[in-house]
Amino acid sequence: MDNDDARRRWFGWEAALGGLLVLLGLVVLAGQALDLEVGEAGWPVFVIVPGLGLLGMGLASAGRLGEVLATIGGVVTMAGLVLGVQNATDRFDTWAYAWTLVVLVGPGIGRGLVGVVRGRGELAASGGWLIASGLVAFLVLAVFFEAVVGIGGGGGALSGAAGRYLLAGLLIVAGLVLLGRRLLTARRP
Repeated sequence: MDNDDARRRWFGWEAALGGLLVLLGLVVLAGQALDLEVGEAGWPVFVIVPGLGLLGMGLASAGRLGEVLATIGGVVTMAGLVLGVQNATDRFDTWAYAWTLVVLVGPGIGRGLVGVVRGRGELAASGGWLIASGLVAFLVLAVFFEAVVGIGGGGGALSGAAGRYLLAGLLIVAGLVLLGRRLLTARRP
């Protein structure tokens, strides 16, 4: 029985590696057919493909090792996708909020996929919560950095004369709200 388990495990790794090689071959073929310079425009592929490979190996591996590999694969793949979008749009300043996709959504995808493949509802649910919280954080921070701070060059709410004091005022109000809540809850028996 141990020999069969080892053989199945090897075939899982072999399938993941084979799928990775096919994917890489298709990317190279598309680059050749479209006469693209991969070094200039497509360098994030060199981050995405290993991430997909780790994700595939994680899905093919059993136990805790598979969960860890899939989680890391999700992070690496998401980092590559974010870099691809940033490279295409030349907006690397979006790292101010895009990190939430890498740190929360990436591992959520890995955990969620492992949960679905293995039929583990709690793992799939935790992956879903990570994805949802990462997307919410991404949207909130994107609105803040793009509309309020104006990192994209659009001149956010903090760019005018009144805007110079807006951030300080918001911080003071938020601090007072937290202190007030603390004082009110401390007085209750």
